[in-house]
Amino acid sequence: MMKEISRQAVEKKAVRGRVSDTLYNRVRNEILKMIIEKPIKPNELMPSEGEIAEKCGVSKMTSKLALNSLAEENIIYRIPRRGSFLADVDLNKIRSMVDADNVMNKTASGTNYLALVIPKLDSYCGNIVRVILKTAADHNYHVIVKYTDGVSEKEEQILSEIARVSEIRGVILFPGDNNTCGIELLNYKVRNYPIVIIDRVYKEIDFDSICHDNFQGAKDAVSYLIQKGHTKIGFISKSISNVTSREERYQGYVTGMMEGNQHIRNESVLTNDTTVLTETLKEYLINNKNLTAVFCADDYIAVYVYYAAQSLGIRVPEDLSIIGFTDNEILQFIPLKMTTVKQPVEEMGILAVKVLLDKITGSNTSTRTIRIKTEIVERDSVK
Repeated sequence: MMKEISRQAVEKKAVRGRVSDTLYNRVRNEILKMIIEKPIKPNELMPSEGEIAEKCGVSKMTSKLALNSLAEENIIYRIPRRGSFLADVDLNKIRSMVDADNVMNKTASGTNYLALVIPKLDSYCGNIVRVILKTAADHNYHVIVKYTDGVSEKEEQILSEIARVSEIRGVILFPGDNNTCGIELLNYKVRNYPIVIIDRVYKEIDFDSICHDNFQGAKDAVSYLIQKGHTKIGFISKSISNVTSREERYQGYVTGMMEGNQHIRNESVLTNDTTVLTETLKEYLINNKNLTAVFCADDYIAVYVYYAAQSLGIRVPEDLSIIGFTDNEILQFIPLKMTTVKQPVEEMGILAVKVLLDKITGSNTSTRTIRIKTEIVERDSVK
């Protein structure tokens, strides 16, 4: 008898004022399932407190509290000394309540969710996804992956949708090329919603950011070329406007040239979105015949430059050395092994999850920007 009283006291304390208690929710959910499975008709007598307690393996106190909760929600009604009866309620509503409870129970038992928003699924982003999925799983989190196709409006829409899903505990965002802070991101900041930005840094607002050290990587690339004896070095990138990673690579190029006491000619710098067109690159190479090396802001451009040079009879690396940035898998598909600046994605993915979980648990409230060191991978495209 004393053991039963003690168990009832513990259970009563556990559920008092805490409707999210796991045991309490389990019993409530079992009652809802009974209604659906029998099925129990409106105004029909429900199983008693004792029957529910025996079926669920709990005390009568817990089953009573679960029934009282359903009465407060107008799912059942209770008549003293007669028992509990099903109210005139749509069974579809009860089914939806069971589904919602199942989701909450999964969350309570350790199945939590993060969202990962990326602009596209190329090999670089794919590697990031792989690392984040594995790291999140190690911490008992599932990851929902969304693609923006690099479109700002779609990115805003996805962020808005994510914010309305209560089971998602935080977001890792890889922004598209338009690196400006939108309305939804501002809302996240105002609400202090856990979010980490990867591969970008916003200038207007401080967010937790994990990115590679693009400035130092570009500066190292230029210094490497100068050490190899090159003095006339060009720079090619897509538009650097509002894209911090490209801006930093351009600044690294300029700093590397200045520290190496090298002159930068305006015509040797190409920064627009037509750099992926062979005709644009052929024109650039024709107008810069004095260049002995070109630093490309990403590996895709480096590949396009290689083929543009080939079409003009310019030999790589004998006549023109080329160095890329990222160490993208696309480099495997050209005849020449391309020298590049490698961006390690594993460290970035692991840190992104760690910082986000810190934000979720509240163990670190200050924003921080972590820059990951890049490294030069020497291959055959630099003389």
